[in-house]
Amino acid sequence: MTEKRFAAENLPEAVQAKAERMNLDESAVGEYIVPALPLDEQTTPAEFTGKIRPQLLSELSEHMYGVIPPVCEEMQFIVRSEGAAFGGLALRREIDIVCRHRGLERILHLLLYIPKKRTGKFPVFFGLNFRGNVATCSDSDVTFHPFARYPSLGTIRYADNRVDESGRGILAFRWEFERVLKRGFAAATMCYYDLYPDRPDGFENSIMRMFYTPEQWNSAQRETGAISAWAWGIQRTLDCLVTQAELDPSKIIVHGHSRLGKTALWAGANDPRIALTVSNCSGTCGAKLAHRYYGENFEWINHWNPHWLRASFDQYTGKDSEFPIDQHFLMAAIAPRLLYVASAENDLYADPKGEFLAAFHASPAWKIFGKRGLDSAEFPAPGQWIGNQVGYFLRTGEHSFLPENWEALLNFTCARL
Repeated sequence: MTEKRFAAENLPEAVQAKAERMNLDESAVGEYIVPALPLDEQTTPAEFTGKIRPQLLSELSEHMYGVIPPVCEEMQFIVRSEGAAFGGLALRREIDIVCRHRGLERILHLLLYIPKKRTGKFPVFFGLNFRGNVATCSDSDVTFHPFARYPSLGTIRYADNRVDESGRGILAFRWEFERVLKRGFAAATMCYYDLYPDRPDGFENSIMRMFYTPEQWNSAQRETGAISAWAWGIQRTLDCLVTQAELDPSKIIVHGHSRLGKTALWAGANDPRIALTVSNCSGTCGAKLAHRYYGENFEWINHWNPHWLRASFDQYTGKDSEFPIDQHFLMAAIAPRLLYVASAENDLYADPKGEFLAAFHASPAWKIFGKRGLDSAEFPAPGQWIGNQVGYFLRTGEHSFLPENWEALLNFTCARL
């Protein structure tokens, strides 16, 4: 007898039934149709940039992510602290990004490391983090910003996992700042809770309060969600990074893991300042194809995370195969800039093969610009990145971002950027 999925969570019977409806059997995928991109052999770069890309973004906004709010009325970049880090390898700079709009203020806490050995302007990796800046490295001089912890809402899925001082460096392996700096890149991060607390009741303490009323947000007509709030934060971070004298504004890399991989893709599709967009294990509503019915499905997303997407996305619950677009539309909107998709072999809910195939089906968009994406639909073996302006990397193991991921990503970036 097959064990119940998520049995450790002791889910109610109706919720467990939703879990069981997710397909994890490759032989049960069956035939499916990948929606065609709205382009052909005669499409020109100008047509893609001026007409097709806006069309792709419009459809993605309408059916899934909703709109990204506009630039706020006023911004300030205030250096909070600065000093040597990692034994003199880098300069640490902490910057408060102060955002003001419609009489409200929000402060975003940016942590930036810049290599000390300067031979010109540095490319920079930026990624949102889950648990606070202090969790990303053991640097004792990184500021801990006190916070009031949210209640669990009765499930571990809404647990506030941000760390206090005792958790300093707990996720340093996911960030590998010293490895990145030694390869000649700057590195930066910010906690995604600064933008939108990742829970259904997160609106009251989010940047979305600057743009929407509670009535608008809680209505069935809500036109956006938390992923667009996090993408907005990436854009405001870019506004800051391009002002830093040591950084190369033409070589900004945005990366994200899991739900923040979804966010990185949405930000990369919308913001041409991002030279390389990196998705790691982003799965459903991120890199994986929805029409290939395998892994986490729309029903599971809408049950646990209705705040991620616009309210109308709920209409596709149980109707993944009827979704009018798919995630290769999202990736294609990034062309002709660089795209890198990474998966983990045992991360079945994110469907590694579906992530790879989405990148393959997006690749014709790069051909329009005389560039190359993924040349073959044959799913690769783990351990070596493949591709051209579109790269793909499959790692052995589970849902995570590990030092092995960084080594492959750095190699791809050095070869392509």
